[in-house]
Amino acid sequence: MKKILLPLALLLGACQTPCQRLCVRMADYAEECGFTVSDAEIDTCIAEQADAEDQGACRAAGAPAIIRDQLSCDELEIFFQ
Repeated sequence: MKKILLPLALLLGACQTPCQRLCVRMADYAEECGFTVSDAEIDTCIAEQADAEDQGACRAAGAPAIIRDQLSCDELEIFFQ
């Protein structure tokens, strides 16, 4: 199901805030690290980040390369257990 939702989320990316896009990028990285991330977890994150106040911080930290530089797969465990 995620394989269907992810392209849809990317197509709708222009409608998402930087923090909502960070949810999808973090989930992608978590899956690369071997964690299972459900569609419901992504949806919850996106909903929770809809009104996040510090969009600038999410924008600054949201690039996939920055996420990988900032967090190791081991460190992701606190988010995706």
